[in-house]
Amino acid sequence: MTFACDGAIPGVALSEEAALLPIGALELGGSKALSSGGRVVNTLAGPETGSEQLALRAREGCRDAFELLVARHEHQIFNYLHQLTRNRHDAEDLVQETFIKAYRAIHRYDASFAFVTWLFTIAKRTAYSHFRSAERTEEYPPDNHNPVDRTNPAMLLEEKDESDSLWELARRLKQNQYETLWLRYGEGFSIAEIARIMKTNQIHVKVLLHRARATLAKWLRARNHSTQRRK
Repeated sequence: MTFACDGAIPGVALSEEAALLPIGALELGGSKALSSGGRVVNTLAGPETGSEQLALRAREGCRDAFELLVARHEHQIFNYLHQLTRNRHDAEDLVQETFIKAYRAIHRYDASFAFVTWLFTIAKRTAYSHFRSAERTEEYPPDNHNPVDRTNPAMLLEEKDESDSLWELARRLKQNQYETLWLRYGEGFSIAEIARIMKTNQIHVKVLLHRARATLAKWLRARNHSTQRRK
């Protein structure tokens, strides 16, 4: 993969052009031709190029590398924010705000951590700011004082044939439990990665996961019992 970015782009500077990143318009895995000024923006940006490598190039001032990161991760970030906001328009706005913040902060990216984990952390903070501005902070109650329950309930969300109805049922959970459940099973993050995204510790993440699974198991038993009684 080759990049040829002209000039350094300050890590904290966001031009008027970059402030409206073409979310949804970029193509991954393709190439760009010479611009009208004769500048090569990128060639053959294939999926084998890691996001961390692209982030490092973006940190050095290569805007094209950052545009490729947008193309690679925008749908994943949208799905996450849509799960949190449950509003497509809000999620779309927050996706753009997330990437603008990431662009401004790219000079602070630590390559010892996965780029996507860093990006999800920004997306989460952006969503929480949105909730606070909408006076919805009551959706995030504190929940970090109980010990981990070592019971091992069935992994309900791994049942493919019931996944859709289970996720719909899961929306009734407390917001922090639902978010943890989505990050674990919807996005496939590890416990450590979830802890980093949610700015908490791994024990708390395990507590939230256990409570979410246990509550879902209780609701499913009640639903199944009700269904059997109607037969």
